[in-house]
Amino acid sequence: MSNLKNLREQRANLIAEARKVMDASETLDAEQRTSVDAMLNDADNLRKDIDRFDAIEKEERALTTATDRATELEAPKTVEAREELTTGSKEYRTAFDNYIRFGRGRLNGDNFRALQVGTNSEGGYLAPAVGSDSASLQATVIQTMDDASAIMGLATVVNVSGEITIPTQSSLGAAAWTSEEASYSEADDAFAQVSLTPYKATRMVKVSEELLADSAVNLESYLGNAFGRSFANLLEDGFMTGSGSGQPTGAESTATSALTAASATVLTADELISLFYAVKANYRNAGTWVFNSTTAKEIHQLKDSNNAYLWQPALSGGQPDTLLGRPVAISDSADDTATGTTPVLFGDWSYYWIAMRQGVVLKRLDELYAANGQVGLQAAIRVDGELTQAEAVQKITMA
Repeated sequence: MSNLKNLREQRANLIAEARKVMDASETLDAEQRTSVDAMLNDADNLRKDIDRFDAIEKEERALTTATDRATELEAPKTVEAREELTTGSKEYRTAFDNYIRFGRGRLNGDNFRALQVGTNSEGGYLAPAVGSDSASLQATVIQTMDDASAIMGLATVVNVSGEITIPTQSSLGAAAWTSEEASYSEADDAFAQVSLTPYKATRMVKVSEELLADSAVNLESYLGNAFGRSFANLLEDGFMTGSGSGQPTGAESTATSALTAASATVLTADELISLFYAVKANYRNAGTWVFNSTTAKEIHQLKDSNNAYLWQPALSGGQPDTLLGRPVAISDSADDTATGTTPVLFGDWSYYWIAMRQGVVLKRLDELYAANGQVGLQAAIRVDGELTQAEAVQKITMA
C-alpha cells in the first residue's frame, strides 16, 4: 500500500512540475519542450504502474470475498452469526413444520441448522415465535389460553428466563400534621418480596400418520388449539386453587378474607355489597368480580333493598356484564358455594402476576404409537402465578 502511495505522489509531482514549466513562459523553447515531454512520459508510465497495482488489489479482494463466501456456505452458522435464523424466521418455521410432519430422520442439514436456535434441553424444539405469523403454533396456543382463561385476561403476564422476584409493599408509611419547627415523624414504607419460579405443564396428543402427511392441514393451527385448550384449563385451576407446590399459587388461598357468609350454601345481596366496600377504593375502582357459572346463576337473581337486580347486563356486545358497577369475569375453576369454600372474589387482578418462561416446546415421539399408525406430540410450557398484594383481591368465605 505504501508503494502505491509513493507512485501517486511522484506522478502528482511530475504533473505539477510540468505545469510550472508551461506557465513560466508564453513560448517554450526546445529544451523546455524536451523537459515537459519527459515529465509527461514519466507520469504516463507511473499511471500505468498505478493501474497495475489497482488491478492486482481488485483481484485479491475478489479472491478473498469468494473464499469467505465458500467458507460461510460450508461451515454451520452459529446462532449469533445469523440473525435471520430466529424462531420467527421463515426458514425456522419450514424446518419446524418438517420436523412435526416427518420427524428428525427426514431433516436435511439446513433444517437442523435452522432448528438449532430453538433446541430444547429435553430433545424438543421451541414452537415458532409469537408474532411470526398469526397462525403459528405458539401464537395459537397463547391466544387460545387467553380466550379460555379469565385470570390470564385480568392478570399481569410477564415473560421471564428464570425465577423472578417481585417487590411488594406490605405497609404504607403515614403522613402526619406537624407543628411549626416540630420534628418530623418517621414512618417508612415496609416491603416484602414474592418469587415466581415457572413450573412445567405438559400435554401429549396422538396424531395419525395420514393427518401429518396431508399438506392441506394447518398443523400449527390444529395443534395450537388442542394444546391451548388443555393448558388453559390446567392453568386456570392453578391460578384459582393451585397449592404453590409444583404449580402456581391460587388466588383463593392468598386473597384477603373480607367476611364469612351466614350460610354454607347461599349468598345474599348484603354480603356482596359488604365485600365490594371491604376492598380499598384504589383497588375497588379497578376491580373485577370472579366466580364460576353456578355461582353466577345464583348471584344473577339477587336484588337490593329497592328490589333492583344487582347484576346488570352489558349495554353492548363484547362488553362484560357488571355487578355493583364493576365487570364480571367467569372462571369455572372457582369454588362452588359449599361449606368453607371461597366462591366469590373481587378486586384488582392486575396484582396477580403470571410468569411465563421461554415458550411452547414441542417434541415428536416416533416409536411409542407406531404400531397404531400414530405419532405422539408432546408440548410443554413453564408457568407460575401468585397474588402479589393480598389486600388487592378479597373474598367471601362460606360458613
